[in-house]
Amino acid sequence: MQLSASPPARSRGVTWLAALLIASPLVQWAYVSALSYFTILEPPFTGSRGLPLAMQLFFAPGNIIAIVLGVGLVFRSEWTRRIARGVCVIAAGLSAWVVGMQFATARLDSNLLLAGLSLALTLLYAWYFGRDSVRGEFRAREKSKVTVEAAPAKAADPYPRPLIVAACVEIMLGIAAGLLVAYLYTGFGERPLLDVGPGIGVTEADELLRKFLSVAFALFLAPHALTTYASIGIVIGRDTSATARRYALIACWTMIAAALVTAWLVTREGFAFDPRTARFLLVFCGVSLTWHASFLYILARYRSTQ
Repeated sequence: MQLSASPPARSRGVTWLAALLIASPLVQWAYVSALSYFTILEPPFTGSRGLPLAMQLFFAPGNIIAIVLGVGLVFRSEWTRRIARGVCVIAAGLSAWVVGMQFATARLDSNLLLAGLSLALTLLYAWYFGRDSVRGEFRAREKSKVTVEAAPAKAADPYPRPLIVAACVEIMLGIAAGLLVAYLYTGFGERPLLDVGPGIGVTEADELLRKFLSVAFALFLAPHALTTYASIGIVIGRDTSATARRYALIACWTMIAAALVTAWLVTREGFAFDPRTARFLLVFCGVSLTWHASFLYILARYRSTQ
């Protein structure tokens, strides 16, 4: 006999903190961009605005760690809570060191604002993750997995119609992503990318760069194949909603990465990137990012009604 367990109470505070960690590159980009208009930033942010700053922050290894921790907190992983609290304590110590050194040496610069904000946020995180109510929430989540077995989705308990419609849209978007990959492979194979003219070594370098970009964009679009697989499972009645939620979140970030790389190729001197291909990529990235955000919301609503 299988028991259907009701999920433990999920506080909004942890969810909002996890969302802030997941969106940390965007939050940092907005904050540093605002500072750059009112102050003169010191290295490594000197003169960084717009697209260069966005790429610098988005592909930073530290932000990848924050995103991974945020995803773990969304799923209420106890080990993630402990690791996140430890990382926050270490980050708070480093931020306090930067602030203290600037005051001790009487050499204040605009990076003090960045270090001060980091110190405040990391102290807030470390305090919040150590609260008894939050620790109890994570323990309850962990215990419920051991003692109670939830019944999987069956044909007698089908998915709601809005979720099935969303899964069908996701399947069509996955097919469009496959067609876009084929178009990019053909386009990169026909057009030169380096706008420096023919010469010794230029042809080989151009071919290598085109192959590299083909593989890069194929990897950026690859999560669509995984979300399509999960959506097909939803349509035929299998319990793949958690898989769809996980890969839809990955697809959101890969679409941001693809849009940033496309914008960099268009604005970079020395590259002859096809304007029509750039428009296709930017439009598809915008549509895909908007849709996957909506898809995540639909999946969250379905989970809350289980």
